[in-house]
Amino acid sequence: MTFAVALLASLATATQAHATTADSYVSNNCDTMASSDCWTGTNVLIVHYSPISSYSASASFLGNVSSYSGATRASDGIITNYHYVFSGDGAGSGQGVRNNAASVLACSSAANYRVYYSPSYQGHSQYISGDWGCDDGVNLDSTLRNNNASQHWG
Repeated sequence: MTFAVALLASLATATQAHATTADSYVSNNCDTMASSDCWTGTNVLIVHYSPISSYSASASFLGNVSSYSGATRASDGIITNYHYVFSGDGAGSGQGVRNNAASVLACSSAANYRVYYSPSYQGHSQYISGDWGCDDGVNLDSTLRNNNASQHWG
């Protein structure tokens, strides 16, 4: 009987599925969202590497983002670690978003945001009013500039 139990235990261990892990460097959270707003740029918060007066790389996020470091999602046996980075031709391209942003732009007349000092919407925050048309950005205050970790609907 002991041999049969040991054989069954080894077969169960041998047949367990192992998930594949992948890393993806993205400048938005569209791959982890089900909303078409993300792809159209409606209601997003555009985060810039440099102050508004300077041209720089950017990243776009829809809704609540508990950490600008990234997110992890599992689908069809694949665990994907999304790392949020700035993209574009300007300064900061390829840099991680967390603790590297200087300005933001809320692209909606209804979607206001708050940017937070710490992950999970903690610590000092700055209210960012929506701007339909995406033409008036806001520099982050001195506490949040290059010290930002999350965003939440305002």
